Amino acid sequence: MKKLTAFLLAAMLPAMLYANPEIRKPKIKSATTFAVVVDSRSYAEAKAEINAYCDVLEEEQLGTYLLVDEWASPDVVREQLIRLAGERTPLEGAVFIGNIPIAMVRDAQHLTSAFKMNQANDWKESSVPSDRFYDDFDMKFEFLKQDADNAAYFYYSLSPESTQHIASDIYTARIRPPHREGVDSYELLRNYLRKVVKAHREQNALDNMFVFRGHGYNSESLDAWSGEQKAMKEQLPRLFMTGNKMHFYNYDTRWPMKPYLLECMEQPGVDIALCHHHGAPDTQYINGYPNTSEIPASIDNVKRYLRSKLYDADNYEEAKAYFMKRLGVSEEWCEVSDSLRVADSIYNYALDIHIEELHNRKLNPRFVIFDACYNGSFHLDDCIASSYIFSEGDAVITQANSVNALQDKWPDRYMGLLDCGVRVGQWGRHVHYLETHLIGDPTYRFTNRSMKGVDFGRDMVTRHNDVKYWLKYVDDKYPVDIESMALRRLSECGYVKLNDLLYERSINSQYANVRLEALTLLSTKHSPLFIEALKIAVKDSYELIRRLGTSWLSNCGNDELIPAAAEVMTEDFLSKRVYFQLDKTMSFFEPDKTIAVLKEAFAAKPYLYKGDERLAFAIRGIENQKERFTEKFENVGNKEIPMKSRMREITYFRNYRHHNCVPALIKVAEGAEYEESLRVAAVEALGWFYNSWQRPTIEQMCERMAKNEKSEALRKEAVKTFNRLKAY
Repeated sequence: MKKLTAFLLAAMLPAMLYANPEIRKPKIKSATTFAVVVDSRSYAEAKAEINAYCDVLEEEQLGTYLLVDEWASPDVVREQLIRLAGERTPLEGAVFIGNIPIAMVRDAQHLTSAFKMNQANDWKESSVPSDRFYDDFDMKFEFLKQDADNAAYFYYSLSPESTQHIASDIYTARIRPPHREGVDSYELLRNYLRKVVKAHREQNALDNMFVFRGHGYNSESLDAWSGEQKAMKEQLPRLFMTGNKMHFYNYDTRWPMKPYLLECMEQPGVDIALCHHHGAPDTQYINGYPNTSEIPASIDNVKRYLRSKLYDADNYEEAKAYFMKRLGVSEEWCEVSDSLRVADSIYNYALDIHIEELHNRKLNPRFVIFDACYNGSFHLDDCIASSYIFSEGDAVITQANSVNALQDKWPDRYMGLLDCGVRVGQWGRHVHYLETHLIGDPTYRFTNRSMKGVDFGRDMVTRHNDVKYWLKYVDDKYPVDIESMALRRLSECGYVKLNDLLYERSINSQYANVRLEALTLLSTKHSPLFIEALKIAVKDSYELIRRLGTSWLSNCGNDELIPAAAEVMTEDFLSKRVYFQLDKTMSFFEPDKTIAVLKEAFAAKPYLYKGDERLAFAIRGIENQKERFTEKFENVGNKEIPMKSRMREITYFRNYRHHNCVPALIKVAEGAEYEESLRVAAVEALGWFYNSWQRPTIEQMCERMAKNEKSEALRKEAVKTFNRLKAY
């Protein structure tokens, strides 16, 4: 638990004057505590069930606060949590039941995995609903306004003086019953809480799990898919033993897969369902058109594609002529009609899982993880993640994202802790992005099978800073995610020999998960050892290490890493997602040096299939980008070009960190001849270069601007960028 500062305590006093919640203190003494935060109406409607929930937690020796109020703003809730966290017995988590205010966070897109929306758009769409507002006490926020249409939404800007990384002090979750026409939301809440209490009184081992991968996920790479399976066997070895169930289902296991996936969700006894797919607030995207080599089916696929483009075309005849020429098909293939439109609609509906199909199903996995966009949009009246826990089945907790999410992340990190008796919330707080949320009861846990006799979840809180305790677990004889968490804690404690330890584990551990954990932590230390570790990591047997390592190569951009990148281009062409990462970022390095090294690398391997063609393609991409840079910065300075287009030239560098363009970006940032909005955008874009070899130069710019810049907007952005660079 991070030390509470006098500033935080002073800052929370004014708002507390307006808060007078009813508070029931824990009835027992315990090593840690938990807070149930509920609005007055929900408590009145489900008082017996909420009290029973608090009681069952105390049966498990988790002292529980109950806080009931109207909760006028997020600040009031946050301040109560900070106060409880300052008590002698540490607060480990909280759950928000009912209508608890929602923080809509702005100016913090760097804390999301993928969200990059123009904040000039509608604030409801361009803000991130996030409970990091409540669970990370070192973050500072500036209140902007309450939404005019939805009183539950409160908009906040992440302060420049705030920490610029996520390190949640407690775990949080939402139990917010859906609002559906003709359905009593409070009855849904009562039924759910009864289910939760029943689940807590069961001794349920994690012995039945399945993983599903949907259409288009991770480029449908078999290398990525098989790598995850091998890594998960390290994390949850008991699930792969006789008497346990561990299944992996792909979108094309059966076609269409939707009814079979729903069958799996309704099967009794499933403990965890991990779903990798694309998503929306009301949809799980499961299938595309069938992959087939049969001629009639292939023709049907093409016809459906054509009709989808023609139904609502502005000019049907022009669109038809275009596609006939482009695809070389006859006019017959472009036939449309009302009956075909209806048939296509029915066909497409059958490919995916829609929210209304979940409402009357018994969805039974105790814990469902949605590695998808928007499935966890808890701020809406209903969403996929909420529909699962409020079904009549056994589901009690889900993890999902309130906005869009990145595919190339580590979705299974620390998963093995769940077989060590660690509560889902305790696991969840260590894998947060800004958009990541637990929906349901975060205190749920499976029976401890892997660390019997050790309450590891408790020790993660009470022994957070005990270096000696964590050092003993840095050993491959312990469960892999216990060792990984030990490395994480030593990093947070500032262990003096940390960098050497992380480097050693990143190259010598027999476990892929430990190697990746060490490499991930080392990536934040700005140590030369990280550069050395990367050269080895991109040749690792675990595909995800190679994939993330390849991304780190280009994000660092050091000249000495170019040979390693060239080796990936020549040796890992068949790993689709690894190659995808490098192909789009090879131009991040110094262009001329990169081209020279690539030529040498390909020349040394004359056996490469279509080597000359692959080399030419790579060089063409680098040269095209090199030419484009000059044009980009000319456009930025051309006031005859619309501001929206000029701004887009700057924000491009948030995703594409070309290190040789840093001096030009700094010139824009500090150039008085440019409009303030462009200069602010340039400073913000430079904050994404946190692994760059140019980072010291950017920090020096920030220090100059923070000290000398007269514009408050520019000064604040410089402070934020500086803090972002220091956070990694």
